Amino acid sequence: MADAKGYVEKVNVMKQDFGWEVPVELVPVPSGGVIYSPESRLYKKEGIKIKSMTAREEDILSSAALIKEGTVLDHLMEACILDDVNHRELIVGDRNALMVAIRITGYGPDYPVRGYCDKCNHANSFTVDLSSLPIKRLKHSPVEEGKNVFTYTLPVTKKKIYFKLPTLLDERDKTIKDKKLKQYINSQIEPNVTSNLELCILQIDDVKDKNKIKHFISNMPAFDSRSLRKYIRDCEPGMDMTAKFSCERCGAENTSSIPITSEFFWPST
Repeated sequence: MADAKGYVEKVNVMKQDFGWEVPVELVPVPSGGVIYSPESRLYKKEGIKIKSMTAREEDILSSAALIKEGTVLDHLMEACILDDVNHRELIVGDRNALMVAIRITGYGPDYPVRGYCDKCNHANSFTVDLSSLPIKRLKHSPVEEGKNVFTYTLPVTKKKIYFKLPTLLDERDKTIKDKKLKQYINSQIEPNVTSNLELCILQIDDVKDKNKIKHFISNMPAFDSRSLRKYIRDCEPGMDMTAKFSCERCGAENTSSIPITSEFFWPST
């Protein structure tokens, strides 16, 4: 008898008739689940079971309709996650850990990337071993277990900021909002910094009004903005998506962010 996703029946057929089973593994949740609500199935969940990618998942990745909708990765994760959890509730760092693990099960750990030298700006091609990427655990404690809320005091204005780590749902709402904003505002200035802060900040001192918070964000000192963004990045658990490489032209040592490009789930080789 098959389960809700039909995997038991398929696994039995593979085992009984072909002598092979689709591998299953437990992926560590970098946050340890402590920032999710006690009402969520993700609360204090330290690992999530996934099955390896198969040809069926490649059908998902190559679906023109899903690609056009922008939901192809949602469907991929729903197909590979075996635990009864809502992956849309995951903070970005926890989700990235699952994405890296799923990619490895499908196409292996080798990921070709390009990085530009800080010294001579030469474009270097090199391969990253995704299986060697270290996990970033939750470094700072939330204000309370079971709540995705953290605090930080700004160095210049001394305001106490209450912020959250964005989830997939938050990022999707932001994308929709940014697209609508571009339709009504004809400007070459993209609000990358301010919109990201608006996504995270919940409260400033005792102020919770979103319009007032938005006004403060637009006018906060650049030093406050930069230090807060650095602290939020430092807070967020996930995968350490950086790699070191030596420039093939000048020999300089570099550290580069590992980009999640189309090659991540659609390798050309």
